[in-house]
Amino acid sequence: MEEIKRLVLAMQFMTRLPIPIKIDAEKSEFYKIASYFPVVGIVIGSILSLLYFALKNFFSREIVMTFIVAFSYVLTGAMHIDGLADTFDGLFSNKDKERMLEIMRDSRLGTNGVLVLVFMVILKILFLTNIHENITLTALLITPIIGRLSIVFSMMISKSARGGEGLGGLMLGKVGIREFAIAFVISIATSYFILPLAVFVKILTISLFVTYIVSKYISLRIGGMTGDTLGAVNELAELTALICFVSVSL
Repeated sequence: MEEIKRLVLAMQFMTRLPIPIKIDAEKSEFYKIASYFPVVGIVIGSILSLLYFALKNFFSREIVMTFIVAFSYVLTGAMHIDGLADTFDGLFSNKDKERMLEIMRDSRLGTNGVLVLVFMVILKILFLTNIHENITLTALLITPIIGRLSIVFSMMISKSARGGEGLGGLMLGKVGIREFAIAFVISIATSYFILPLAVFVKILTISLFVTYIVSKYISLRIGGMTGDTLGAVNELAELTALICFVSVSL
């Protein structure tokens, strides 16, 4: 029963899907929902796949992929790409650590945030458009899973830059091998039915490597990770996965 509650909490936390179930969770136990982040990815990927089926015979591929990328942000309340924009505003502000963290907290969007937001959306649309039609559904299903697993991986190898404050602080420094192992097994088990295991492992390895580099770079700059930087990890891992899928298509 506890695991079901954590799964529901993970869905409520990571998406804007209407799930009218009130669950009381202890802050000290909240980090355990991270194990089920890949399940959130499975749900998002399934919804995007259904949207692709519904639109592909009515619009050009470019328009369909634009709708899909836009709707992916609707499903998550744009929380991850918002984190990406805030992260770039902070990291490339040429300020000290404390000021960078303040800038990330600021709800206003700066030039660096706008640029990375625009380029991320454009690149996702372009790479999705150039993935071979035969594996489009596979990419739509797998990419959100890899993105959420990358968040769990980043939390496992990082600490909180804000000393445990904020939503990210509820999990950073607490998520460990157990949570990542569960998330990893869920991801592998799901992918087994969607694409060859060797291909999934290759794409996942590259995505996690990028996640490692990004997490360590951010930690070096601000002394750890935050909720915003975890959102950035998700976006960059998803983009990496899409790039890999394009190479598979060739």
